[in-house]
Amino acid sequence: MTPARQLAERFGDVDAMRALYAPDVVWLISASLGVPRLEGREAVSAFNAQVWTEHHRPDVTVTILDEAGDAASSAVRFTYRAWSHFAQAWYENDYSLFVRADAGGIRHVAEAFDTAATIDFLAGRAPGSAWATVGGEAGERVGALGRED
Repeated sequence: MTPARQLAERFGDVDAMRALYAPDVVWLISASLGVPRLEGREAVSAFNAQVWTEHHRPDVTVTILDEAGDAASSAVRFTYRAWSHFAQAWYENDYSLFVRADAGGIRHVAEAFDTAATIDFLAGRAPGSAWATVGGEAGERVGALGRED
């Protein structure tokens, strides 16, 4: 089992996640969220605690879709499902983690997910409707990608 998978499967359990981190772990998240680069076990663990207390309940479900790599460099794609305190509803989205680790633990995490789908969910809109907010030709053309006329 890769470090990326180990981390994903511990989502919601902040103490178990913390046990995987090197002291100098760095966590990067999708830039569109405005979350700063998190550096160090304390900062990353505090972020994890915030996610699974303020944003979501800790009783999450992670379904692994893809896993690649080895003990030093790994990636995992998974479906994440959790109760959203903000929306008072079940949230589900696909996530990817890219992880670098060594004998000291996980040193680097790059987290990616569909932030537009998250925004649609929190706004109470149908998935994929964020493109309509762009407006004009750009919103219409991008929103029509992959759809037949």
